[in-house]
Amino acid sequence: MASAHWASLLCILLSGLAALGFPRNPVRLLEKRSLPAVVNGIEIYSTKINCKVTSRFAHNVVTTRAVNRADTAKEVSFDVELPKTAFITNFTLTIDGVTYPGQIKEKEVAKKQYEKAVSQGKTAGLVKASGRKLEKFTVSVNVAAGSKVTFELTYEELLKRHKGKYEMYIKVKPKQLVKHFEIDAHIFEPQGISVLDAEASFITNDLLGSALTKSFSGKKGHVSFKPSLDQQRTCPTCNDSLLDGDFTITYDVNRESPANIQIVNGYFVHFFAPQGLPVVPKNIVFVIDVSGSMAGRKLEQTKDALLKILDDMREEDYLNFILFSSGVTIWKDHLVQATPENLQEARKFVKSIRDQGMTNINDGLLRGISMLNTAWEEHQVPERSTSIVIMLTDGDANTGESRPEKIQENVRNAIGGRFPLYNLGFGHNLNYNFLEKMALENNGLARRIYEDSDANLQLQALNDLTFTEEVDLKETEAALKEQEYIFGNFIERLWAYLTIEQLLEKRKNARGEEKDNLTAQALNMSLKYHFVTPLTSMVVTKPEDNEEQTAIADKPGEATAVNPTLAFLNSYQPPQKPPYYVDGDPHFIIQVPEKDDAICFNIDEEPGTVLRLIQDPVTGLTVNGQIIGDKQTSQDSSPGKTYFGKLGIASTHLDLRIEVTTEKISLWNEVGRSTFSWHDTVTVTQAGLSMTINKKKNMVVSFGDGVTFVVVLHPVWKKHPLHQDFLGFYVVDSHRMSAWTHGLLGQFFHPFDFEVSDIHPGSDPTKPDATMVVKNHRLRVTRGFQKDYMKDVSNGTQVACWFVHNNGQGLIDGTHTDYVISSLF
Repeated sequence: MASAHWASLLCILLSGLAALGFPRNPVRLLEKRSLPAVVNGIEIYSTKINCKVTSRFAHNVVTTRAVNRADTAKEVSFDVELPKTAFITNFTLTIDGVTYPGQIKEKEVAKKQYEKAVSQGKTAGLVKASGRKLEKFTVSVNVAAGSKVTFELTYEELLKRHKGKYEMYIKVKPKQLVKHFEIDAHIFEPQGISVLDAEASFITNDLLGSALTKSFSGKKGHVSFKPSLDQQRTCPTCNDSLLDGDFTITYDVNRESPANIQIVNGYFVHFFAPQGLPVVPKNIVFVIDVSGSMAGRKLEQTKDALLKILDDMREEDYLNFILFSSGVTIWKDHLVQATPENLQEARKFVKSIRDQGMTNINDGLLRGISMLNTAWEEHQVPERSTSIVIMLTDGDANTGESRPEKIQENVRNAIGGRFPLYNLGFGHNLNYNFLEKMALENNGLARRIYEDSDANLQLQALNDLTFTEEVDLKETEAALKEQEYIFGNFIERLWAYLTIEQLLEKRKNARGEEKDNLTAQALNMSLKYHFVTPLTSMVVTKPEDNEEQTAIADKPGEATAVNPTLAFLNSYQPPQKPPYYVDGDPHFIIQVPEKDDAICFNIDEEPGTVLRLIQDPVTGLTVNGQIIGDKQTSQDSSPGKTYFGKLGIASTHLDLRIEVTTEKISLWNEVGRSTFSWHDTVTVTQAGLSMTINKKKNMVVSFGDGVTFVVVLHPVWKKHPLHQDFLGFYVVDSHRMSAWTHGLLGQFFHPFDFEVSDIHPGSDPTKPDATMVVKNHRLRVTRGFQKDYMKDVSNGTQVACWFVHNNGQGLIDGTHTDYVISSLF
């Protein structure tokens, strides 16, 4: 887990499930006690605060529904107080059944829109400091007579321990009676819950008991607070609400076991929660891959991380370095104590490390293990100390003993259960399963080190490791499946949350180029994982009186006292929603209406490769595509063209799958499997789905009131010596998908900015080159044209775009291989 200190995973800071405040007009008395209050014509008829916590990571959703009972349009306000340490991840407005989702943008883009609105005297709001631990999110909208509006705010936070218990602090302040008011919290803790309680500062225990239910058993806990209208009243005949104060949920976990480990898709979190733990000396051997493939960024990351770890070592600790490439090099003949003199010498050694040769994992690990075993046998290290081997590598063994199974056997026999092995793998092009299995067999962990994050943030905390615990992989996987009822695979988001948090913290004291690099890393991760941080803002666009308005929400930076962060901008005109598509070789076309321009890129992969195009965990929609190649290689031996020959469209919410090939369309739903030919003209409808096949042309599939996908069939002359039929894929109404959508296409559904300069002649006189700055990368791009076949299947229409070379490197998040998956579904 990316963390400056393992202790940051132990202390749980209260997660505010914040509640809501509304217009401050006096509450008028109602004739009937059973009716909810109507304030200034506005009735807040539902407020729900939903919290899902798994392993101390809280996913919070605050939802309020209101209706305008007046005869004229009225303003409705939505106020939420949330912890300063929380990151907003989504905000939506739903007006008369139409939802307007929020989109994360770089802060400066939103700031310019806000300043323009202020200069024109437009209505504006603030996210302002509410106190030492809270900040207020405020938004107001004009609601037509008789219309309904729903506000939904989502934010996430890592909980920290407070006074020996984990505490969820909920600010309750609806300011009027609410017909349906509920606080609902589900908690999952793999270590087991030992105690769970709830209390409110605004209500007596007798009344609280009748509105509150709480329960816990094993790993699961649940708290529900649902006061009726009568229970909300300040007195039996009053229409004032007594819901004004703090609602607090506290819980703790079983502490018989000092450690809890969870691993999902190469990400892991390791929690330590022992009580009264003394500091235990550590004996650490770092086994470091210095083969040629570690050159550049990977080796620099490793050296930076090791230098940071050396800064954190205590004088009673012992250490050594083993370097492996084709052979093995050691720093010292035996472990040395971490005295100031030895640490200074170690820093010089780390700085001098250079890359060379091949990858001899077996000999490197066995040498490190042997050194620790000798240190124990010859009493070179304290008797009451703990030992650890940490290996860093980016590839497979390719010299010496290179069989993974044999290396695992050798390592397992050499360690003999005496200490753990931690394997840290760089990048994606490595046998991660081998590293993970070998680590787990030896009571340790494996994890990836990602190049879009600071490696020392990911490695430095291992120096606090003082306990080991055997891990049953099957039991761990079963626990992870069990916890999915909370909110699925959360660990990657928790890793991203902590990495961003620590990059921002480190950025405070940085200067010059270092600060710029930290800023760029934090910004890229904030955009990728859709967090509102001091570097990003969330924009929500909605129509108002036939004009477009934009709400901007962002998180105050560390240097600002009050930050103007939310505004409605009548002057902002949203673009038409063009399709995003992939068609051709396969060429991805990303239209950027804000720039009245487009960006395109190609993916060069072997036939048979499956690519992740779209994945939206909120709507449950996934689209993957399989590449096909030409029938045979052309005579000039140049690489053949590739296209999409299969598409897999799935909806987890509707429990259906659609497989589209150049010959047929197959639909699987609860009824079974239905198969259609491209020679058909047919429409299939069911709850939440409409699918139309237009004979030999295209297929249109729509999900509910949301997104529409269009698949275009490109038939080729059957006797063509090289080419074969292929598919094009188009996305319409992408703005209806959630802010968490990702994939090669999906990541671009969220607004982003780019600048093009230095346009000059390229190698092809008809295609000028230029410099593009996008996502803090400076790229060489080439002007060209691609075809859009959605409306004209036969001929298509030309679309001008800036072509990004090298598989979209610098434009897409990560590298294109990150999107390679094993199957269509």
